[in-house]
Amino acid sequence: MIKSSLFASEEREAKLDQLGDALKVLGTHVDFTALAADIDRAAPRPSRARGGRPPFPTELMVRVLLVQQLFNLSDEQMEFQLLDRLSFQRFVGLRSSSQIPDRTTIWTFKERLIAAGASDSLFEAANRQLAKHGYIARGGQMVDASIVQVPKQSVSREEKAMIQERAMPANWSP
Repeated sequence: MIKSSLFASEEREAKLDQLGDALKVLGTHVDFTALAADIDRAAPRPSRARGGRPPFPTELMVRVLLVQQLFNLSDEQMEFQLLDRLSFQRFVGLRSSSQIPDRTTIWTFKERLIAAGASDSLFEAANRQLAKHGYIARGGQMVDASIVQVPKQSVSREEKAMIQERAMPANWSP
């Protein structure tokens, strides 16, 4: 029987620390508050005059982009990993939040940085800060499994007979 614990989340986080969470090292040696301030100067937030949902803090979004870049994730995969991975949630600061940036929010933030020409400088600044402490960020790739529904193919008896004769039915395209 599996033992349940009221302190399961704290125990998991302690185990992550013990195993050496690379994101914790990144969080320790990079000043994300300064990076966020630089981003807000280079690419100011759009006006909230038209209303809408309040944006996520810039520092949180900077952390999201750095993790996304480090693990070479698409916007869709980043959204999924933020929902799924404890280490990502902890690093970004969403451990106890019910809301996470979705793929559109991530894309919009990246586009804002690209339009301001601040995208590359963000990663360069983070790498400089890491280098000061004797670290280098090596990007990797998460290999994920995808389960995709395969479309059903229905071939009539006549079409099957034509295929076996190495002919192509008239209503098919090459």
